[in-house]
Amino acid sequence: MKQLIARTLTSLLLAVGFLAGTANGQATSWVVKVNIPFEFNVGNKTFPAGSYSLVQPLQHFLVLRDSRGQTVASLFTQGIESNAPMAAAKLRFDSVAGQHTLTEVWQQQESYGQRLYPTKYRTNVAKRPSTEARETAEGSQP
Repeated sequence: MKQLIARTLTSLLLAVGFLAGTANGQATSWVVKVNIPFEFNVGNKTFPAGSYSLVQPLQHFLVLRDSRGQTVASLFTQGIESNAPMAAAKLRFDSVAGQHTLTEVWQQQESYGQRLYPTKYRTNVAKRPSTEARETAEGSQP
């Protein structure tokens, strides 16, 4: 009888441990909704001003969706950290030669963000002499 109870408890603990690990693995998924008031670039693509959402279905991978929920771009990222959590979700853009390029995505109440890997186009434009600026768009999480 004691062996049956021990096996049952062991099975239960393994099941709970497995489910907790699965839930933790899915916890990285998040969505940031934002209204971007200017034309911008993601990767080698240019998008008009408007409402968008960024979804992180996997760690170090972002999906950009338009206002209809259609995927318009997918990209790889690297993790970055700030000294303090962000008060609101934020997107950071580099402005070079009059073009705004999405470079970072930050979640609300998190001190960890995502930096987009630079494209060859962005690297070549950045090498040209010009005035640079940094823009920020605030967003919200559902």
